[in-house]
Amino acid sequence: MKRFLCPLLALALLAGCSAPGTLPAATAETAAAPTPAPQQLTVYYAAGAESPAGAALRAYAAAQGVELTELGPQDDPAAADLAVLQAEPAADGSWLNLREDTLLATAAARGGLTREDGLAADTVYALPLGKALYAYWADGALLAALLGGGQDAVTADLQAASWEEWSSLAETLTEWLAEPAETTVTLNGRDYALPAERPAEAAGLTGVFSLCAEPMTAGGGSLPLYTSALLAAGAESQAAAAQAVAGGTALFYRGSLAGWRQYTGSALAESLVWLPVKCDLVQSDLGDTEYNLTGLLNYPVLAGEAWLGIPAGASEQGRQAAAAAMLWLYTSQAGEETLTQTLGLVTPWGTASDDDPLAAMQVEQVGAGILPQPVPNTAQAAALAEAGRALLYTEDGAARESFGSAVRTAWREAAVQALAEPEAADAQAG
Repeated sequence: MKRFLCPLLALALLAGCSAPGTLPAATAETAAAPTPAPQQLTVYYAAGAESPAGAALRAYAAAQGVELTELGPQDDPAAADLAVLQAEPAADGSWLNLREDTLLATAAARGGLTREDGLAADTVYALPLGKALYAYWADGALLAALLGGGQDAVTADLQAASWEEWSSLAETLTEWLAEPAETTVTLNGRDYALPAERPAEAAGLTGVFSLCAEPMTAGGGSLPLYTSALLAAGAESQAAAAQAVAGGTALFYRGSLAGWRQYTGSALAESLVWLPVKCDLVQSDLGDTEYNLTGLLNYPVLAGEAWLGIPAGASEQGRQAAAAAMLWLYTSQAGEETLTQTLGLVTPWGTASDDDPLAAMQVEQVGAGILPQPVPNTAQAAALAEAGRALLYTEDGAARESFGSAVRTAWREAAVQALAEPEAADAQAG
């Protein structure tokens, strides 16, 4: 369990997996998707349609003349032709085995869905949409104006800061926003001075973190790893949270680069910087030598955006409609350009775009170093989501106004237990 616990905590409990590597910047040559496409498609979104996955499927519908019906988390996924999931689904009879379809089986192989022995997997219940860097995102120019240093130096020291330094910065900034005064903060062992008065760049700043407080769904959701307080820049959606940083009312937005691009376009393209999702860990928490504490604290995660599955009860026409959309994304040049150029994703087969500053930054960072993203099983994902709800909300269901050390410690202990117990059960069963 411990060998993948730490990156899970650092990631704030998303699903997917990858390993560091250098990405080709050019897209691969692909075949055209089958035509004509079915003219109606009903899609269920486990986390809502406001996402890169939603944008990808809307691009498909527009390109192929398909009438798209979108269902949300409150709806029944069995009513859809295609489901956008936050984690790979379990083999519980709810999902179609995509290897039963020749073309989808080929797409699964292209997406790297194989057994541990390298052979094609016998069962594949969903195709990954792609991955993107998952981190805190900030306006580097604003950070430099606040801390009084060059943007590159400030960014590097923030990326390398310890948990204690990161926590202290968040708490100090929260107090500074309420009452500016010259204050010293330490990052990566280097002292920086917050000014006695707000610089012009920080005139609209109302909070440190821009968090989406949407209710979480089973199997995943938006989980804040740390903040000293729910701030005035709190948002009702991921798009609003990203816009708060793009508009200068909050410092840090936590999410994927694909989400940032989807919600803000090219905002801050030249000055957007990533900061790792810090974790309150010590070396003894790691349990082995596969990961080191510095890497866990200093690198972003290459995180999966979504999984595409077909409900087992979908009609034959619905299955064909879902397959057409999946194959458009996986086999057509237009689909690949949507994933890599429009959304900025790294495809499951390893292609990416570097045609703008944000995409180029992602390609460079994946080559320089990332954290692999572990995959919790279904029971673990549900337990982690429950632990996250306890972090976000009080027992009476009200959103917490602060995340003190006791609440964070309780969340970490619950997460450790959630990861340990299902795995122990699996080991006993085996």
